[in-house]
Amino acid sequence: MQINKGIKVFLAGFLLLLIAALGYIAWIKLNSDALWNIVSQQCVPLQHTKQQPASCLKVDTSNQYVLFEDRNGPLHNLVIPTNKITGIESPLLLAENTPSYFSLAWQERADLSRGLNKTIPEELLAVAVNSQYGRSQDQLHIHIACLKKDILEKLNDQQSVITSNWTEFPIKLEGHHYLAKRITTYSINPFKLLQEYALQHDDNIGHFGLAMVQLKDGSLVLLANRMDLWDLNLGSAGEILDYQCLANQ
Repeated sequence: MQINKGIKVFLAGFLLLLIAALGYIAWIKLNSDALWNIVSQQCVPLQHTKQQPASCLKVDTSNQYVLFEDRNGPLHNLVIPTNKITGIESPLLLAENTPSYFSLAWQERADLSRGLNKTIPEELLAVAVNSQYGRSQDQLHIHIACLKKDILEKLNDQQSVITSNWTEFPIKLEGHHYLAKRITTYSINPFKLLQEYALQHDDNIGHFGLAMVQLKDGSLVLLANRMDLWDLNLGSAGEILDYQCLANQ
């Protein structure tokens, strides 16, 4: 049986995209321990010394994290555990004795206003972590930055459809499908909530990116983005962030 020419072209195109995606993932993993090396070899051991890099903004040994200023900015910080935790797929994030790194990142949002002449409104600030396949580093790092202006507008325009259950957001964000869930407090562990959803759908939390945002009415919303190679989507929730905070200008 002959295969239709159009189908052949489609399959060939998809194969090329798949190879390119896998090649990209392999490429970004070449230096995947860079952040861990900085945290473990510079931020923590050199704290309180002049040798500590300026990018190590804060070392909190009691809560086991470093607040790190990312060079991809200028308004972009990271919360990074001082223990080796690979990323969103790590079972350590579900353990009772593990700090709630998402909550800690949320509490560090105000630091982005440091050095500015004006305070960044809370509804412009968000935190996000990428999927196992949409990140460049194999050490958990939660991004803290502003939301892109159009993302902020879409979320507020459609806030009435966001409930306490994980449901598909009706509008694509950055061209990708997202799940949304309203929560009552930032102190809850979003990793556990997403893990429950993944298990209910016979899925793996490592396939998802995860973000937390605040609507204009003050309510908190979780956003989850599942990787989908057909949609050229690696589950990078960080795509909704704006590291220059243009919405605040």
